[in-house]
Amino acid sequence: MLVFNPHEIIIYGTTSNGKVFRPSDWAERLSGILSSFDKGHRLSYDEFVRPVLIDKVRCVAIDRQLENINPPMFRFLMDFAADNDLRVLDYDTLAAEQEAKAKAAQAEKAETAPSVAQVQPAAEEVKQPEAEAEAHAASTVLREIGEQETEVAFAALSILRTSVKDVARFVEQVNQQQRPQGYRLLGIFEEGKANAVAVCGFREQTNLSGGRHIHIDDIVTIPQGRSKGYAARLLAEVKSIAKESGIREVHVKANVGTACTPAHRLYLENGFEIDAFHFIDYLD
Repeated sequence: MLVFNPHEIIIYGTTSNGKVFRPSDWAERLSGILSSFDKGHRLSYDEFVRPVLIDKVRCVAIDRQLENINPPMFRFLMDFAADNDLRVLDYDTLAAEQEAKAKAAQAEKAETAPSVAQVQPAAEEVKQPEAEAEAHAASTVLREIGEQETEVAFAALSILRTSVKDVARFVEQVNQQQRPQGYRLLGIFEEGKANAVAVCGFREQTNLSGGRHIHIDDIVTIPQGRSKGYAARLLAEVKSIAKESGIREVHVKANVGTACTPAHRLYLENGFEIDAFHFIDYLD
């Protein structure tokens, strides 16, 4: 039975290759962008955007009227789906898929259940990435990069910030301009390598809008070091630093676009929420 209306479209919580999108509360977070609190201080979702559960998969239902009422928000939601490789389905398409699944489920019941031997390899495959991440963590060092060794962050940060092409100018800017403003660098170092394979640049800020918080300016892993959990480790370390300093919020800005999909996924999987639009006026 469908849990949404024919005039709604659905951002379905699986990617094009069938993987369930994470974190598990992504639909609530995304819907929360337009939510508000009622008089009883209870969270109330907007009438045009709400989280729904379809076939045990978390989704977001969007009323088609939103495209006319709030075009920028509608575009943002569609871009979010595209950037994160999530399926966008209309009522008829999803109804047809559910009917096909129901027929397939009935046919499956008639077949013999898989043996334990058949199921076991799948469980081992799930555990394998975790074991690999633990192995990488054991063979690397995560530490702060001091002022006298700023250059070891250049190789990684020059990949993220393509305008940074000269190591001497990079060191000068970081040490003479950014560090006096509170900028700090964390790096992950693999055995036998002098340069950091993953880097996070952050600073403490205090302002009227965000209060006292940590803002992450840069986070990047060199291509050869990716898929090893380095970025998640750096985010966890920044959070630990924040907690030790009595800071309750960590902020990070992420650009939109398909190229930024891995960054969006990283932040959502590590507890960050979409909190605001970022507006820029490029002056001539």
